[in-house]
Parts: sequence; C-alpha cells; structure tokens
Amino acid sequence: MSRVAILLVVACIAIAAQAQYIKNYPGNTRKSSIRDPVPLFQANELPTSWDWRNVKGVNLVTMNLNQHIPVYCGSCWAHGSMSALADRIKIARNGAWPDYDPAIQYILNCGTDIAGTCYGGSHLGAYQFAQEKGVPVNTCLQYEAVDNTCNAINTCRNCKGPPGNSNCFAQTNFTRIFVDQYGSVDSSVNAIKSEIMSRGPVATGVNANPLWDSYTGGVWKGSCDQTSIDHIVSIVGWGVDPTDSSDYWIVRNSWGEYWGEKGWFRIKAGVNCLGIEEDVAFATPKPFW
Repeated sequence: MSRVAILLVVACIAIAAQAQYIKNYPGNTRKSSIRDPVPLFQANELPTSWDWRNVKGVNLVTMNLNQHIPVYCGSCWAHGSMSALADRIKIARNGAWPDYDPAIQYILNCGTDIAGTCYGGSHLGAYQFAQEKGVPVNTCLQYEAVDNTCNAINTCRNCKGPPGNSNCFAQTNFTRIFVDQYGSVDSSVNAIKSEIMSRGPVATGVNANPLWDSYTGGVWKGSCDQTSIDHIVSIVGWGVDPTDSSDYWIVRNSWGEYWGEKGWFRIKAGVNCLGIEEDVAFATPKPFW
C-alpha cells in the first residue's frame, strides 16, 4: 500500500472515531416536548449582535468546562447540552447567586440508556433524561470522565474524614434540575437567533476535526465544507466580523480554557459552517428556585 493510501485510511479511521461520539441510544424515544415555541423574529427585528456573556455589562453564562480531564471522555453531548441549560437557569434567575450547574457525571452514571456514555450520546437524549429523571447539581458529584454504576452514592454523595481514610455515603438531601420543554430548532439563522435571544443559549452539533489543532482565535477562516457532525457545543450569541461585515456565532466549547479564545470560538453564521446550524437543540429549565 502506498504512503498516500495509508494516510487516507488513517484519516478515515480518525474521522469515524470522532463521529461515533454523536449517537442516539434506544431510550431516546422522544425527540421533543414543546408547548410554547418561540416566535420567529425577522432579520430587521434582531439586533446586529447579542452575547449572553455581556448583557448591559452583566455576565449571564456559567463556568467553562473541560470534558477531557481527569481522563479522556467523549461526553461533549452532555457538556454542550448541560452548559446551555445551566446558562438558561442563570438567565431565568437574572444572574442571582448561586449558579446551578448540572452534575454531568450523574448523566454518565445513570443516563446510559437514554442520553449517552463516554463513548457518545446526544443533546436531545440528555434533555429527555433531564426531563424524566432530573439531574443533581454539580456539588453532588465531581466530574470523573468515566461511566460508573448507577446507584444512590453515584447520584449524590458526601464524605467525612479523616483525610486518606474518609467514609463516603449517599447524600439524600440535594437539589435536582429538571428540563421543562426541549426540542430541535429550525436551521435558519433567524430561528436560531430568535431562540437564543428569547430564552438563552442552545446546544448544537459541529464538525470539530478542523478546529482541534488549527483554531487559536478570531472568526474561523478555514474551510467550512466538513459538515458531518462529531461534536456538541453551545451557541450563546452572535456578532459581526469587521473584516467583511458577515455574521458569526459565539460558541462555547468543552475543551478547557487553554483552547481557542479562553475555551470559546467564533465561526461564520448563515452558511452552516462545519455543520454548526444543522442540529440545534434547546431546553428550558423547570423552575425549582
């Protein structure tokens, strides 16, 4: 086999390995649960820019995430969907303290039939699971990046000392976050912007292969042609690229603050660049505060 052929085979294997992290599980039988669709705004009714990180000087998004520590785990689908949900809780509470971040580790422990595992999953599956079962807040479980057994101590836990010889036990008194409504968003720019501006960030798919090593900042200027989705992220707003007056999406990733623009990236809007507008989903939190 020639060197070129070998390289092509390796590339195909790498792409297939990435693509497997977006998958639907048998228990994800309901792709939507919608009572109140968001009104669709026309382009001239939408602002030229919107960013939930800065609404009149106030940040209304939650903490950055990293799905790859302490070990590698293909849980982007959980990080993208739950960070968008956490942001919507913060928005609904007008930024009031404290932030409520879902315990992604619980979804890996107990959502394996509906949502996914470290070997892949889906944002809609995560939202269905959160609607049916609820998700504890992240002070119940630290993210371990593994698929553990689903039981009481792997739902919410507490530990008592001494250090090095602590006794851990299932915590029974804890807050659980439920999804109220969820579903897909039409792939048009106006529909995505309308949903984001009206209710908060959305989870969406993207082809992450070109971004992994090549993106360091700015609006993505590489090829947009690879649209096979292999990664889930969340869009929190949009802006205008001063170099060509085109729109771009403001996107949160889950690869740590040391990647991209402090864990974020920007990508051209309106052309389904890298599949960013192809598989958009939303969820609203059920009030518990």
